[in-house]
Parts: sequence; structure tokens; C-alpha cells
Amino acid sequence: MADDYLIEVDDCIKRYGGVVALKGVSLRVRKGSVHGLLGENGAGKSTLVKIIAGIVQATSGTMRFNGEEIVDADVKAMEEKGVFLVTQEPMIVEPMTVADNLMLGRWPARSGFVRDRHMMALATSFLEEANLDPRRLASTLSVVEKRKLNILRALHSGGKLIILDEPTTALTMADKHQLFTFMKQLRAQSVSFLFISHYNEEILEICDEVSVLRDGQMIGQGQVVSHLDSSALSEMVIGRDVHLFKRVTDEAKGDVVWTLRDVRASGLSVDRLDIRKGEIIGFAGLPGSGAKELGRAIYGLMPSARGFLDESGVAHALPRDPAEALRTGIAFLSEDRLRDGIIAIQSIAENMTLSSLPAVSRFGWVSRSAERQLVEKFWRLFAVKAASHAAPLGSLSGGNQQKVLLSRLVATEPRLVILNEPTRGIDVGVKEEVHRLVDDLSHRGVSVIIITSDIEEMLRIVDRVALFVDGRISAIEPAHGLTKEDVFEMAYSASDRSVSASHQPLH
Repeated sequence: MADDYLIEVDDCIKRYGGVVALKGVSLRVRKGSVHGLLGENGAGKSTLVKIIAGIVQATSGTMRFNGEEIVDADVKAMEEKGVFLVTQEPMIVEPMTVADNLMLGRWPARSGFVRDRHMMALATSFLEEANLDPRRLASTLSVVEKRKLNILRALHSGGKLIILDEPTTALTMADKHQLFTFMKQLRAQSVSFLFISHYNEEILEICDEVSVLRDGQMIGQGQVVSHLDSSALSEMVIGRDVHLFKRVTDEAKGDVVWTLRDVRASGLSVDRLDIRKGEIIGFAGLPGSGAKELGRAIYGLMPSARGFLDESGVAHALPRDPAEALRTGIAFLSEDRLRDGIIAIQSIAENMTLSSLPAVSRFGWVSRSAERQLVEKFWRLFAVKAASHAAPLGSLSGGNQQKVLLSRLVATEPRLVILNEPTRGIDVGVKEEVHRLVDDLSHRGVSVIIITSDIEEMLRIVDRVALFVDGRISAIEPAHGLTKEDVFEMAYSASDRSVSASHQPLH
């Protein structure tokens, strides 16, 4: 029945010049439900939710909210009706309190002055069941607490439909569970969510229904999640069954090329780690365990770190900065491509060659012919999808942005590559492409370190797993035969032993 739906979009078309981003898309989200929205990078998800949130206007089509037809509404008008978009990056003013952020732009005031006591009383009452102290500075909140605060702000402002754009990015398993529990509580209070994710297991866990976009068209609208499995979702997203890549491991391959020795930094103490030529090794561990920290130390991103990184038996101190690391033959992919990776307003070509400028320059000037030759090589190798390599990198989908960043790394001709969350925020099809590209890189003799919170994915593409606990490597195991549950059990068991040991009396 129409009364069951909070938002109804019918025959929506959106054109950007000669490009048709949405081709007659229809979508219905029920009241008090979590509705998943899946699709490859560039499928039209962002365009659709921007139209629903009032950020952009559809070229044609109709939209109804709570039965009322919506015409040319902007963001303010949609928020007044109860539609809020919560982006991947929490929109938080960190120097302000939780209460200030909760009522951002809507503070209770008298004669132009904020009524602080009244605001704090209102915030305390509203946050009573959310386990958030209204007096805390927002800068002290965890990632998941900031996401919760964004959702609570929307609710406090009258939110009825909350659009979550990849809300689990950078969350641990425990954080994700906390967020999903919170969403279920709100769903029971008749709040609706439009939940965008690239992870099938998340859709299956939290969503009631799911809709899938492919190439700007709605392939499956309002499919009941309980009737689907991961394979069915993947097939809907990319139009075929997805063959998950599985690396064929060979423990005897390659000599030891890289040796980490006596690495010390705040919260990091690694005595020795050997890495073979062409080996892919995974760093796994709970947040703050040392896995990400060691990757950063190897690339010179922890100036306080001390230790040695020997290559082929020749002793070298750890790089002091990324420039020295690059000269040593080390490349690094950051987990946050928007903050640390892409320069959105520059062209694809300029981004791709950014770390290889000496190779494409003559007498301090970039040679456009040398740049074009390098770009065309990696454009083909990484199958970047764009109209031209002159297009701004910010205009590409997340998956294609990641391919450009990987191209930038490989263009430096590295001998050791560190990949921090290499498939975060990209769709299942591109993920498998990335896995195959990394595997191919290793077969060329490049050693690879992969750091990821997706343990199941890691186990398919690495040769060995190094498990970190309290800044130390507690175990190194062959990936073959290991399960996600094995790794979690090892991590928690080692963590428990570490806590117990820290409480032993000194002798």
C-alpha cells in the first residue's frame, strides 16, 4: 500500500550535459525500515541520494515524501520534511561539545545568545539512552560515536529518513556491531534508513529490503533481503556471478629480501620480520595493535620510529620521511584516499605521475609526451574508466580513483609496496580487479604488505598473516587453511594474555 512508503521516487532521469546518470529510476522505502542501496562505483547511487536529499534536482520524474509530492526542493526544504544525508566523513565540529554539535545551527537562544544551561538540559534528556555525555568535547569521540552523533543530530532535527553513505568505513567489527544495534533501536521507533554499502554481508545483516543500481538503471527494486544470499546480490550488482580471487600460495618462493629489525616507536616494538621477494604478507590486529603503525613507520610516516630495514643483507635505517622511502624503493597507499591520496581538482594524468615527476621531467619541466606515455601504459594496465586522462580525478568513481592511486605507486617501480585498506569504499567487481593486480605485481618480484580490517578478504590474497597485539608481532601463520574466526580467536586470546601478564606482580 502507498501508505506504507515514506519516500517514493518514480521514473527519475538525471542528465549532466550529454551524460545520462539516471535512466528512469524508481525507488520506494518503507516506513520504519532499513533499505539497502547497492551498485558498482559510478552506477548512480550518489546521484540518486543527492536528488532525494535535495542537493541536486532531477531532470524529470516525480518524488513523494509521506504521500506529499515534492517539487524543486533544496536541502533545507528536505531537512524540514525529515530527510537527512549522513556522509562517510562525520560532519562534526571537534572543538565544540557533543551538545553543541547535536543542535548545530539550531541552538536554543534568547536575544541572540545561546542558552547554554537550557541546551545542556535538552541534550542530556535527548542523549539519555545513547550513552553519550553532552559535555564531552567532540574531538574525544571515537569514529563510531561521531557517526552516532551525526544520526542523533538528524533525529533531533526531526529526521524521519536518514541516508547513510557507507557508514561502516574505518569501523572495527565491534564498532560496526554497535552502530547496527543503534540503527535497529531507531528502526523500532519508526525511523527509516537508506543504507549505502559495498559489502554484501552488511546488507544481509542490517537491511530489510535492497535495491540495486547498474549503469544508471534500477535492476532490482525492493527485493526482500531474507530471500537473497551474497552470490545473488553480487550477480545483481555486476550482471554476472562474481568469481572471488584466491591467491595460489607457494611458501618456498623467493629469497628473503627485506628484514625489519629492532623497530621501536611509541606503542610499537618489533624485533624482527623477514619478507621474501614476491611475497604478500598481511598485517592483522585490533585498532592500536601496531599493524597500521608499523606500515607507517616503514614508509617514514612516524619520524619518532627507530630501527632497521635491511634490503638483501645490506643494513639501512628506517626511512626518515616518505621522500627517502620512495628513493629506497618503497611505495605506500593510504587508507584515506580523499584526505591523503587524490588531488581532486587535478587531472588523472597529473595524479598518476605525481610520485614519478623526475621520470617525466626534463630540466625541471614536465615533458607532456613523457607524461602521456607513462599514463597510457598504466591506463591500459589498470583499466581506468574515464572519458580522458585530462578529466579531473575528483570526477571519477571511488573504484577508479583507487586504480589511479595504485597506478601512481606502481609507476615508481617499487620493490616493496604497503597497501593500507586497498579496497575500502570500492565495489565488489573492482575489488577483485585490485586483488588480481596486486597478485600480478607480486609475480614481478615486488614484495607486498597488506593492512586491512577485512580479514576474510586478506586471507584470500596473502601468503602469510602477521598478527599484532600491543605493538608486537604475536604470531606469524601461513594464510592457507586459516579462517576469519581463527584470526579473531588468536587476536583476542593474545590480547587477553597480554592484559593478564600486565597485571602480574614484578619479581
